[in-house]
Amino acid sequence: MSNYYPVHGSSGINKAKADFFDAQANAQWANDNYTREEMEKIQKVLTTISDLNGMTILEPGCGTGRLTRILSEQVGKQGKVISFDISNRMIQNAENLLTDADNVEFHTNCLEALNLKAASFDCVFCHQVFPHFDCKPTALKIMEHALKPGGILVILHLIGMAKINDVHRKAGTAVAHDMMPDSRELKQLLDEHCFKLEHMEDLEHLYFVFARKS
Repeated sequence: MSNYYPVHGSSGINKAKADFFDAQANAQWANDNYTREEMEKIQKVLTTISDLNGMTILEPGCGTGRLTRILSEQVGKQGKVISFDISNRMIQNAENLLTDADNVEFHTNCLEALNLKAASFDCVFCHQVFPHFDCKPTALKIMEHALKPGGILVILHLIGMAKINDVHRKAGTAVAHDMMPDSRELKQLLDEHCFKLEHMEDLEHLYFVFARKS
């Protein structure tokens, strides 16, 4: 059992949402390699935040492990990536993708149901998952609890907020109400949960938030 993840079970998972992502586990959007343009955006974010070498990273909503691979390489042999997803099928794909990565752990669960050890992570990296948290205040409370003092929170999407919300709204599925908060609401949520916002960028092709536990 992970030193960072002392709880068992997955009772907090939203079954309808988990079923939706299970059905998407083999879709192209969830498995294709990042395009050159997408990799440039990811590299821009990695350059902005700091050197991740040796860090312990919490990755909620890891999907099929595409970003997990990059984070695993970034933290190196001295680091660790603890990755979660509510979709068991996506976790299975991620495990198959990263069979050679001994610095990664995968678990099926939702962030809001976790009882993570206090101050055990250097970074929480939310890639294309933040709108999907059923209770964003609870998710932020858990992230703040799990981060070390001065630890960093990254929220990253490869499209802007308007498009994120439009795609989800039009989905007509279990994710139809999964919205990214507007900048004012998100800033308030971060402030309420002891995060100091250091960078926010909302462009047509990129949504990037970088905050630090105060």
